Amino acid sequence: MVICANCKAYTDDQAPYCEHCGAPLQPDRMDRIALLARHPEVARLAQDRERAQLVASAVVIKNLGDFFYDDGRGTQTVLAELLGSPRDRKVAAAGVIFAAYSYLCQKGYCSVQLIGGEGDEEEERIALNRMRPWDGQQSIEGALAEQASRALTTREATDKAIRTLMGFQVTTVQTDSLRRAKPLDASERSAFAAIDQMARLAVLPQHDRQEACRATYWLLVEFVGDDRKRAHLLALETVRLLGWFERYERDPSIGLKR
Repeated sequence: MVICANCKAYTDDQAPYCEHCGAPLQPDRMDRIALLARHPEVARLAQDRERAQLVASAVVIKNLGDFFYDDGRGTQTVLAELLGSPRDRKVAAAGVIFAAYSYLCQKGYCSVQLIGGEGDEEEERIALNRMRPWDGQQSIEGALAEQASRALTTREATDKAIRTLMGFQVTTVQTDSLRRAKPLDASERSAFAAIDQMARLAVLPQHDRQEACRATYWLLVEFVGDDRKRAHLLALETVRLLGWFERYERDPSIGLKR
């Protein structure tokens, strides 16, 4: 028995092909396996390369200008129509999250549908259901899919995913002789830095940039076209949630009230 270099499963070394994945048999080198075992981060990157998908969040963050194009005369992309200008960092981050949900839905990982409200936008929510486990690389999609098994709505899942990515934590310190407690942000990074970092560092498979942008854009168009009201509410709630994180940056005391 040897370890197949392609799928990392044990297989019969007398056969010309791996009995698991069917690839021409090429035994993996044990020193490489030992290296991965000693360095978890190297192992994670290697695993990400093997299961990398052309996730929408990473394509959008690397091509913001293309996905938020607006000539001011009525020609604009769906993200520009829903969210506005990416010069506002809330809009750019919301576009990345919106793209991730679009990918998860169109690829069959999750389903999202409007619930409640009966036309009252303040009461409407978007129910989130996980259809199958995430099997791709570390990404915004992966972070949201991980929360989908625990959260009932997209708002809850987005909030929890962002907090996890930023290492959200609020602690208190004594400020004076009266021992009054002052909130102190102990998060590892801001919400916006966390979203940007995860989206930009997601490992992508080899691809042609123009074709990747085209495929991702049509995926967004299809998601929006399936239910424009749902798309509008998802965009709105995401911007509002990011607005809270922006206020939190200025005043961490609100972290104690949420």
